[in-house]
Parts: sequence; C-alpha cells; structure tokens
Amino acid sequence: MSTPIASSDLTWLLMDRPNNLMHVHGLLILDELPDWDQLISAVFDRIVTKYRVLSQIPVQRDGDWFWEDDVDFAMNRHLTRVVLDEFTDETLRQYVSSQFSIAFDRNRPLWEMQLISGPTDDGTGAVLTRFHHGLGDGIRLVQLLLGTCDPSTGAAPGTVGLPGAASRGRLGTVLHVADHSVRDTIDYVQRAGAVAVEAGRNLRASINPLDLQHRFETALDLVTHPVRFIDAITSISSEGNAWANSWREIGRLVLSERADAGAWSGHPSGTKGVAWVAGLSLPAVKKAAKTYKATVNDVLLAAVSLALTQYLREQEVEEVHDLAWLMPVSLRPFDGKLPSSLGNHFAVVLLSMPLGIDDIGELVAEVHLRTSRLKHSAEPAVAFGMQQVIAEVPGSVARALTDFFSDKTIGQLTNVPGPASQLTLVGAPVRTVLGWVPTSGDQPLGVCLFTYDGTVSVGVSADLRMIRDPQRITELVQAHVESIIDSAAALPKPARKRPAPPSQPPVDAPASGAASSGSEG
Repeated sequence: MSTPIASSDLTWLLMDRPNNLMHVHGLLILDELPDWDQLISAVFDRIVTKYRVLSQIPVQRDGDWFWEDDVDFAMNRHLTRVVLDEFTDETLRQYVSSQFSIAFDRNRPLWEMQLISGPTDDGTGAVLTRFHHGLGDGIRLVQLLLGTCDPSTGAAPGTVGLPGAASRGRLGTVLHVADHSVRDTIDYVQRAGAVAVEAGRNLRASINPLDLQHRFETALDLVTHPVRFIDAITSISSEGNAWANSWREIGRLVLSERADAGAWSGHPSGTKGVAWVAGLSLPAVKKAAKTYKATVNDVLLAAVSLALTQYLREQEVEEVHDLAWLMPVSLRPFDGKLPSSLGNHFAVVLLSMPLGIDDIGELVAEVHLRTSRLKHSAEPAVAFGMQQVIAEVPGSVARALTDFFSDKTIGQLTNVPGPASQLTLVGAPVRTVLGWVPTSGDQPLGVCLFTYDGTVSVGVSADLRMIRDPQRITELVQAHVESIIDSAAALPKPARKRPAPPSQPPVDAPASGAASSGSEG
C-alpha cells in the first residue's frame, strides 16, 4: 500500500541533521517488569495494527514522498530488550542519553521501543520509546502512549488546543491543507497573509501614537533592536487585542536576532545528554497559579526562567534578558480519544521568555502577559503556513528557511498534558512518564514539561558541547517550582469582606418612617 506523505509530516521527516535528529523520546519508569511476550502482543495489537504508518517506510518517487509498506516488517526489529549492568537512575540516564544520537534506518519504519532492566527480572524497569517526528506530533504520540498501556478510566488528558472560538474558526478554515497539495499550501499562505494585512489595517485604531515617546530609550534602539520597536508599539494595546498581538508575534518571528546566551553559543556536536526530575506536585502548582491569577503553564515557564537565569549567572553570564524558544501549539483540540491516524497537527511559534526577573510575582505576571498575547494572535496560523512552505520547496531552500527560524531560538519547549491517573503496561504499574522534544538547526536545548497522575515531570535534553550539565538545569527547575509554590503560600490571603449590617431606623423615628442616612445613636 502506498499513501502520499502529508506536507505537515514531510516538514519534520526531512529536518534531520547529523547533530540534531528529529526524534521524539519518551520514558515509562515501571514499578515492576512486564511479561515480555505479553508486551510484544500488546504493542502489536494495540498500536501497530491500528496505525499502518508504524509498519511503513518513507519513499521518494519522481520528487514526491509516500508511505509504503515494509514487506519485511518484524516486531523484533522495533521492540527490543536492553539489560544494563545495574539499573539505577544514573545508569538509566546515561543509557537514554546514548540513544539520542542514533539515527533510524530509513529502510525500516521510523520507531522503536526498548524494555530496559537490570541483570535480574525482579526489580524495576523502564520502556524507552523513540518515534520520528514525521510520524506524529507530541499530542498524537501521547495518545499513542495511552493506546499502548492498559485501558484505564479517567486516564485521558483534558482537552487542549487553541483558546477561543475565533482562533479555532480562523484555523479551522485552513487545516485541510495538511492533507493536500502545494496549491492548497499556497492558498493557505495567502489566507494567513490576509490575516496579517487585516491586522495592520486595524492596528492604528488600537493604539495611541502619542504614547510611544515613553517606550524608547534612544532613537538608536529603533534601528538596532527592531523587536523593541514592535514591542513598544503593541504593548500600548490590551493583551486580548488580536490585531496588535498578531503584529507583535509575527514581527518577533521574523525580526528576532540570533539566539546567543554566551555560555552556549556555537554549533552542536551531536553528543547529547539528558536529565529529568519527576514527582512535582501538580495540585500545589495549580494552587500557586490560582494565587498569582495565572495558568499552570505560566507557573512552570516562570520556574524554567528562574532556573536558566540562575544557571547562566553560575556561568558568569549576566546580560541575557530574554531567551526565545520554539513552542508547539496544537491546532486540533485533543480530548483524549485515540485518533484514526497520527500525523502532525500543530504550529511551532516563537515564545520570548523573560530572564533576569527575580521577583516571582512580577515574573509570573510577565510570562502570563506574553503567553496571552501569543495565544490571541495570528502567529500560529502564519507559522503553520510557513511549515507547509518549507515542506514543499527544494531541499537547500528548506534547510535555509529552517536555519533562519531555528537559529533565532535557544531550543524547543513544550508542555504536554499526560494521563490524569496511573497507568499500567500489561499489568506493570507505571510510576513516572517523561518526554523529550527534538531540537533543530543549531539549537542546544530542549525542555518538556509533562503532567501525569497528579504530578509534573521535567525532561531536559542538551548538546553536551554547549551545555555540559543538563542535570543542573533540572535541579534548578525543581528548586524554583518549589520556591514559587512556597512564595504563593506565604502571600497574605485577601480578607473576606464582612457583610454590612442591615440599616435600622433611629430609636426615635416613627415606625412607618424610612431608614435614616445618618449614623446610629
């Protein structure tokens, strides 16, 4: 069987670099080892038979790309056992790190699972999953994860996707492009461009130019830092103003300078290191978010900001005030049901993360403002169109466009809503679920925030030439999540207003008279 590869999948399929592979990694840490034969049967029955692409290979014919059946498909090539000399957090971390630089054989389906254990079968174990990004996005792969594990009531994540009916409607008119041709892609970009033009026409009505004089330090700022000019103009408008936000975020996407944090500038080596922290309390994070009138995502991003600020200061880097990330935004809301197919249905947008803000309340508020402006803009629509264009143009042009956008950012950052209750894998309880995002171009860093069974985990992957100690970053993220929780708990609770006593007439007032406006005697 031969199926054309959708443009939205081809973008990621062709984005591999020797030093940055487009692989999505996951790790299930188990309280006991599952039965090997039952595991093979479960993986085959639950996902391989459901998703044909898991038994297909990418093939190019006459310039077009197709998924074609692997006539020699065998489960033992994709589900393997790995026995470590000893099963500890450190040996597991080192082994997982070693897998990040191993490319898939393009003559076989682009995925694998590994059951990892120690020398005996009576202890804990783990399952490492590796899927090429061309097969699906993070949300779809979470669904795949749910489908691999045993059926569980209440495990499905909550609905995720773009907020607001207007945003969904605007994107809904063009999402069919992902499954169609170059002509559809061009039509999509024209539609996205129309959104930007409309935003420009309405921007003048949403701001007061007389206020701009207070937004700049010198005229030189306008020339040397065009993003500051855009920020100054659009910051006058409200955070829900879609027109101003569209120009702000699209301008950042195009005009942002090359990401360079001093401590990790240069080119990745290809040798990767991973680290993680798990078991952070999701209810505590939710409570802190409510206190600061923000979202869980805002609180977690603020913790990452504080961690990177401290990490850079430890590297004697003081002058970095913002770091740009590529951040996935799901275009199709996900309600936890297994989809009929996999694929990529998201846009990668640019998130500018503030650094150097030590006051937690101020930092959370600033993160909330930036994420709100991003959500209420047309950037996801435009970014999705650019992804389609990159997939359709010649390889050299696609590589240049990829470098243009990825080099503006330090890496990829994502927040994935995982299962809400504990899972089992053919009867073995799953203690922890972790994920790692791929990086592209010269990006050295990836951060994946994952919620599971009332906890938050943080997976960090880094190029070891540029960032030697990713474990230090996870330690700092954990410390700052806890510091935000503690700071929120220490804030004085707003006093409840006591209801005013009912008005009573003065003692000497007539029984039928109205209540006096004066004070009681």
